[in-house]
Amino acid sequence: MKTSEKRLLFALLGMLLLGAVVVGSKFYLDKRDTLVAEQEGLDTEWVEIEALFEEREIWEMRATWLTQNQPEFTTTEQIDQAIYQEALADKVEGVTTSKQTLLPTATMPDYVQAGVSLSASGELGAIFRWIYDLNRPEGFHVIRNLKVVPDKEAPEDVIATFDLLRWYAPPEA
Repeated sequence: MKTSEKRLLFALLGMLLLGAVVVGSKFYLDKRDTLVAEQEGLDTEWVEIEALFEEREIWEMRATWLTQNQPEFTTTEQIDQAIYQEALADKVEGVTTSKQTLLPTATMPDYVQAGVSLSASGELGAIFRWIYDLNRPEGFHVIRNLKVVPDKEAPEDVIATFDLLRWYAPPEA
């Protein structure tokens, strides 16, 4: 082999080696980026797991309280009657309820919801004290769509229109 042929051969081998390095480095960098992204995802997931594990006792306490205190679902008729009676506000001084309409019972995965739509009239303070008392956690009541407007016939009073819902433990399957 002549010297010029040797030079051409080394140049060709050098070019092939350079091409292999370029292709190999591209493959390496793509694979490294994929692994780095996967590691970042796993690190984030690990942080979430640690945070949930630290809050485990709190959530277990809440679940225990919920199972001990949430009222049991009996029958739709009994629940509708109970929510209707709770909405009467007979024992509350200064509050008068009217326009009570039962809402359809809704079954969710974690609770059964019964409700009544109603209007209550009275002094602003009395209305809000009554709503506040209804909305205590141990009662499992929910106030939805609350609208308070002044009473046109009695300027010192207000009319509150809202849905009073109660959440019951779902029936055992």
